[in-house]
Amino acid sequence: MVTLLLLCLNLLTSWKATDSPNDTYAVVVGISDYQSLTSRTGDLRFADRDARQIVTFLQSKAGGSVPSAHIRLLINRQATSATIKQSLSLFEKAKPGDRVIFYFSGHGLPSSFVPYDIRPENQQLLVTYQDIKTAFRQSKAATKLCIADACLSGGMAAQKSTQRNLSQTMSQAGSKETNVALLLASRSTQSAVEASRLSGGAFTHYLLRGLNGQADLNRDRIVTIRELHQYVGVRVKQATRGRQTPIFYGRFSDNLGLAYL
Repeated sequence: MVTLLLLCLNLLTSWKATDSPNDTYAVVVGISDYQSLTSRTGDLRFADRDARQIVTFLQSKAGGSVPSAHIRLLINRQATSATIKQSLSLFEKAKPGDRVIFYFSGHGLPSSFVPYDIRPENQQLLVTYQDIKTAFRQSKAATKLCIADACLSGGMAAQKSTQRNLSQTMSQAGSKETNVALLLASRSTQSAVEASRLSGGAFTHYLLRGLNGQADLNRDRIVTIRELHQYVGVRVKQATRGRQTPIFYGRFSDNLGLAYL
């Protein structure tokens, strides 16, 4: 009897770790065409396309069939500093058991993401990493994901505020049962590579391939965050010849399910 009870408890624990979220709320940003840049001075090629593909995934069965009303897609000139920051209030709609996702593809700086309307004389327009963490703290969601395909994005996990302060920020984002994960394209000193042969950012390309089933290493039809990291990390480093190393950082269960095939 005791053995049977322990078995049941283990099954319940395992199911909870991989069970799909109730609802998902996502803010998805992709900026290729910047207001103050040109193709010669720094515009990107595929960031807007990558963002659209992320939305396509979220609306698929594997991504949770997320309704359009739960997604804010901001492309190029739509992705101003004010609009991005206002859109983060969407996360306040999430209930316990829900999931919130912030995805950004575009230019990055050591402590921030660069919006469409950035001007050299007005650094206040930057969307700081702290802006994202504050939005996470104010959300009741059980799972909070920040996915960044941007240069220097690893700085989000290694800021001057020290790892201890970052851990405190993670702890404030929710209870012990809350999963808070940063899925970052590169280390704090690395660029995030766009590849013509992939028609997108290397990180987002392999992230989506992994989520759509390639990272389901044990073939249980659930892509966990651990499986995704194992899949994406190796392939991005191979594709960029070691110039780019993705980082998955935060407080989360290795069995956290990110796609349900």
